[in-house]
Amino acid sequence: MLIHHKQNKKVEDLALMINQYGPALMAFVGRIVTVQEDAEDVVQETFVTAYEHLNDYSPERASLKTWLYRLAYHEALRHLRRRKRLLDIPIEVSDNIPDELLETTTVEQLDEAIQELTPEDQMLLQLYYFDHRPLKEIAYITGSPSDSLHREVSRLSSQLHRIRQRLRIILTRLNDE
Repeated sequence: MLIHHKQNKKVEDLALMINQYGPALMAFVGRIVTVQEDAEDVVQETFVTAYEHLNDYSPERASLKTWLYRLAYHEALRHLRRRKRLLDIPIEVSDNIPDELLETTTVEQLDEAIQELTPEDQMLLQLYYFDHRPLKEIAYITGSPSDSLHREVSRLSSQLHRIRQRLRIILTRLNDE
């Protein structure tokens, strides 16, 4: 009877998580996994993983929402790799390229440029600029458990700089076409 009660509690917890965090995860994943059905599958897999690993969740390390974002982030990348959609665009960046966007950039141009980035870079932009997540949270979401938080935050800061430079290069190319 006790085992049955624990399992019912876990199912109730999962239902609450889905209701509370499902829409935010769907919005996050849907911006990167652009096929609606695939995004739904990724979010569903995220909740299945959360259910299976609920006992592994540690509120001391991150909020429940951040933990779910971490699971969704890694599940979305797995999905994209399975779909062979990971294309690394070889855009050389150097210190002499400013990372500010052109003042004349439209939302449509920026969206088109973002679509040319790798899914990892797109997700990082999503978390930092659109979801307004602090670098410390993003480090937890994107990093491996063995990474030093300070080192990961520093790496992310540099990566964001390089992404802005790539966007500027892509936008310049799009404006010249």
